[in-house]
Amino acid sequence: MTVPNVRDAVLRIRDLPTLPSVLGKILATAADPDASALDLGKHISADQSLSATLLKLVNSAYYGFYRQIASVSQAIVMLGFLEVRNLTLTATAFRTLGQSTSDYDRVQLWRHSLGTAMAAERLAKLLKMETEGVFESGLLHDIGKVALDMLYPEEFRQAAHRAHAEGRPVHETERQIFGVDHAEIGGILGEHWNLPPAVVEAICCHHAPEQATLNPALAHLIALADALTYQADLGELSNGIPPELPEKSLQQLRLTAGQALEIVEVLKKSQEKIDEFVGALRPGAK
Repeated sequence: MTVPNVRDAVLRIRDLPTLPSVLGKILATAADPDASALDLGKHISADQSLSATLLKLVNSAYYGFYRQIASVSQAIVMLGFLEVRNLTLTATAFRTLGQSTSDYDRVQLWRHSLGTAMAAERLAKLLKMETEGVFESGLLHDIGKVALDMLYPEEFRQAAHRAHAEGRPVHETERQIFGVDHAEIGGILGEHWNLPPAVVEAICCHHAPEQATLNPALAHLIALADALTYQADLGELSNGIPPELPEKSLQQLRLTAGQALEIVEVLKKSQEKIDEFVGALRPGAK
């Protein structure tokens, strides 16, 4: 097996898909306090596939509305700007990076990613933190695994196999094989996608949040949310061992382990909804 070098890995990131331009317009509109539901709906409706996916999600059991939501504008009125922004990001990321020609379980990855995003939002609300960037950081924190699987499927499979055989986190075995781990690769992909710098940092530092300088609280929040999903049986399967609760992050966020574990119970109760949500995003889902 030829071990890829870091320079090659970084250069090949540029060959990966970019997020559709419509997403940038949607995120900018959602952040504009003067924008209306009509403005946001116009951008989403311009992409027929995206608007159809959005309506499929809104009408899934995840939300459980008692009547059918028939239009994008109605969905925005029912859910609000931020929720629709989060839905759009989820649908776009899944559509762009959801398919796999390898045996890597992308569905489980997105279950874990959505669970991490939900846990991060819950934690932010508990802490009364600024929520800007929280959902997208949680949702995209493991995109480096997708990148490695797309670029080097055999080597990534070897990293996962070694992690399980040795009972270690996969980011450690990735470093042995690639010279970098999925967190660093995810940060590079985040820059390639022009994500906000604090979101890129949270992705890059979610296994070492103490290294964050732009927004350390966000990086610690994602590190903690990531760990909590494993305790709620929403972990990601390439890891050979579930991460422990990061004590440094608990201290940094001024949370007790008991407070953090309350989020685990919320996630456990949300598993069926998460499965319904991810199922609606799968190709061929009705």
